[in-house]
Amino acid sequence: MRRVALICPGRGTYTRSELGILTRADRPDPSGLRRDLVARADRWRDRIGRTSISDLDGADRFGSVHLKGENAAALIYTAGAVDVASLAKDLEVVCVCGNSMGWYTALHAGGVFGFDDGLRLADTMGGFQVEDGVVGGQVIVSIVDDEWRKDPVLANAVDGAVQQVSRDGHRAFPSIELGGYRVLAGDPDGVRLLLQSLPKRQVGEREYPFQLLGHSAFHTPLMEPTSRRAYEALADLEWRSPSVSVIDGRGHVFRPLTTAPDQLRDYTLGHQVTQAYDFTTSLRVALREFAPDALVLLGPGDTLGGAIGMTLVEEGWAGIRSKADFVARQKSQDPIVFAMGRPEQRAAVV
Repeated sequence: MRRVALICPGRGTYTRSELGILTRADRPDPSGLRRDLVARADRWRDRIGRTSISDLDGADRFGSVHLKGENAAALIYTAGAVDVASLAKDLEVVCVCGNSMGWYTALHAGGVFGFDDGLRLADTMGGFQVEDGVVGGQVIVSIVDDEWRKDPVLANAVDGAVQQVSRDGHRAFPSIELGGYRVLAGDPDGVRLLLQSLPKRQVGEREYPFQLLGHSAFHTPLMEPTSRRAYEALADLEWRSPSVSVIDGRGHVFRPLTTAPDQLRDYTLGHQVTQAYDFTTSLRVALREFAPDALVLLGPGDTLGGAIGMTLVEEGWAGIRSKADFVARQKSQDPIVFAMGRPEQRAAVV
């Protein structure tokens, strides 16, 4: 039996390429489980007066409506839950982690919530941004060289830029540690100054840093009002201890049998909302403490694959010490990452 760690992606992973993944008639669904979960999601969305998952995913074209918080959260959660339900029975899931909004999918994958309660959590948190408007913003910057090795000069320059903006009386914070990327956040002036002062770097066709459009200053103290609202709106949500170890954005492991449900609630609605999310450390803990045979990246998409590869390089995991090593391993007969958003890799784990 192959031992795997599940990794749940966050915002920015449901893109133009993913349109139709939940509703296209030509996609295999022999057990009808995808159709069932989408129908359940549609009923919930109808109940709260939001566009159905079927209509969003079945649209003729991808547009800004798919990127709005209340829609992106539900699409990503539903796609991830379908992948969880599709996993082959001969896989042993030893742990689960997620990036940012993927934490909500991770709670479902780890058995804390059934599908419906997990969707309510993700949809509620995503909907706050629409109701309250965008709060500040996020900026992403690269801190690795072309072979995905961390560049200490770049990393120090990023730290210095955040400190300088803060010293100048504006609000800027670390937001997400993401392999070879750092996501920073701040108030509008803080974001503007970060974009001016952070080191510039060309990676492929993309120039860093750039602002993540439509994102609030997630995982920073600027989101404290959102945290308070979440406690109120989700006061009756029933939390359970996980059935599989779940690793949070601090690298803390919530283990079966020993985790009190209110610990999960307080982290999810409190710390996770207002403090930095360290996906790199989360994945590092999964590797070091659980030593999985492979990593399974849930859909939608596979854009988190780069950050995973960069973390493997930093760890030197399984002899992977460069981008070239990671690419070669992925092309071998024994890849280490299976992205369920890619049909050829999905086929190996369902």
